[in-house]
Amino acid sequence: MTPPRPTQLAQIILREAIRSGDTVIDATAGHGHDTVFLAECVGEPGRVMAFDIQEAAILSARAKVMAACLAAQVEFYQTSHARMVQVAVAESISAVMFNLGYLPGGDQDLTTRARPTLIALNGAAVLLKPGGVLSVICYPGHPAGAEEAPAVESWMNTQTSNGWSAAKYAMLGTLTPAPFLLVARKP
Repeated sequence: MTPPRPTQLAQIILREAIRSGDTVIDATAGHGHDTVFLAECVGEPGRVMAFDIQEAAILSARAKVMAACLAAQVEFYQTSHARMVQVAVAESISAVMFNLGYLPGGDQDLTTRARPTLIALNGAAVLLKPGGVLSVICYPGHPAGAEEAPAVESWMNTQTSNGWSAAKYAMLGTLTPAPFLLVARKP
């Protein structure tokens, strides 16, 4: 048996935490895979707020959401994930999902960066309800990710001193730095 990829594992974990009618955030909409997953989880009465700075990502994610007939519950924001705290209400969000890095098939110079991601994580901490879940997939195998991944992991470690429970899931014995998943639950 091959262990699940970080993206699969994040969905397995979040599926248990999200209920029909919840409001959730896809902090990095990308091609819309997580946006569709989240929209399926919250159902028709729920709401997904999907963020991405790139127009190509928003267009791709919107097309995927429309093809899945889930457009009614998804709102797209073409802006940095660092601005989510300006759009959502404090302690109103059940889950926030980050899939960092660059848009697959897109310009690899347009990538998430440590500073805005840390701002976004601080915002997610404010927005999550007590018991809310945060998932972050980090990609340390490219230059920006090599800086961003340890900063995100350090941020997660700091949250445990504030009562959060957190875990890291990573492949062992890889030749290059493998993507990994960080998951935390707000107390």
